[in-house]
Amino acid sequence: MNNLLKTYKFSNFKVIKGRGCYLHTSDNKKLLDFSAGVAVNSLGYNHPIVKKSLQDQIKTGITHLSGSQMHEFKTKLSKLLSENSNKGDVFFSNSGAESIEAALKIARNYGSKKGKDEIIAMTSSFHGRTIGALSVGSNKKYKTDIGPVPGKVKFCKFNDVSHLKKLVNKKTIAIIIEFIQGDGGINICSKTFAKAIKDICKSKKILLIGDEIQGGIGRTGKIFAYKHYGVNPDIITSAKGLGSGIPIGATIVKKYISKIISTGFHGSTFGGGMLQTRISYNVLKYINTKSFLNKVLINGKLLSRLLKKMHDNHIDKIVDTRCLGLMAGIEFRNNEIALKTYNKMAKNGLISTLIQDKIIRLTPPLIVSKNEINKATQIVAKSLRN
Repeated sequence: MNNLLKTYKFSNFKVIKGRGCYLHTSDNKKLLDFSAGVAVNSLGYNHPIVKKSLQDQIKTGITHLSGSQMHEFKTKLSKLLSENSNKGDVFFSNSGAESIEAALKIARNYGSKKGKDEIIAMTSSFHGRTIGALSVGSNKKYKTDIGPVPGKVKFCKFNDVSHLKKLVNKKTIAIIIEFIQGDGGINICSKTFAKAIKDICKSKKILLIGDEIQGGIGRTGKIFAYKHYGVNPDIITSAKGLGSGIPIGATIVKKYISKIISTGFHGSTFGGGMLQTRISYNVLKYINTKSFLNKVLINGKLLSRLLKKMHDNHIDKIVDTRCLGLMAGIEFRNNEIALKTYNKMAKNGLISTLIQDKIIRLTPPLIVSKNEINKATQIVAKSLRN
């Protein structure tokens, strides 16, 4: 028994330490982690970059500064994020949901001066569990029995250009999209759909909000997933892998929008603290190199190839496999097969994430090796056979 609110189905094992891509439990089991704290631990466990950043911060004697106080890594991280995205200004918060809340608030503020207040989101989307973030998420399960959800939001069928064109009107202020849908099942945006969004946003003067919370920070082999598509979002949200285990969120806003935001418009008590920005700056700098990102792409192709082979060998159980970089999903024919396989994988030493009841998501640390990818897929195959 414990006193935790039952918002999760908690694991039946207790983790005591981690190293690389492995977690160690209190009963001496070694588990290969292909969840990475839900795509958070980008550099795995016990990584020297994170360790040194923590040690250096402890030496300062500071764990918290208010949002108005300036320090080295707040400015360094904001500059690094800006230079490698839309050249905008950055607001720091503590999580992905908070970065979305800021993005929606900023977009609506911008639209209020133009009489525009509608947002178009996508089916199968997920942007967080706070009340504002839920307004642009399509999963009704997360919105049950909580009363009305705020905001004027329409949902476009993902990858459906004709439906998008029907939804756009003179009141539309923004389109929000995950280019690789995480919670929705690793649904990958088509190049055609991305181009249509780009063209519509340009011609209708609509803001594009790119949710890079799960797909960003090298997860797909590019520093942000939108860079696969030749688009340049007006507002970008980031979190998860940015801190490699340290809570941080960032909302990056193009300057033509940010220039109208005044002092006191928004804030975050813990946003942009010295500890989290120091670690995130060093993590981002380490990941954002050609050699590191190329390795993610190469390893992602290996993972994709092995999963496709598994699909061919188990077509009676697997509907499809989808993968971009180190973000993969295995869709099963029914919930029962998915749950049975998921539980057997855990028993056989592989941690993953079960989403949408019948999809197993694989998001290993970005430092994963070819041998570990081979081992993981062998465990999946073994779990399918048994």
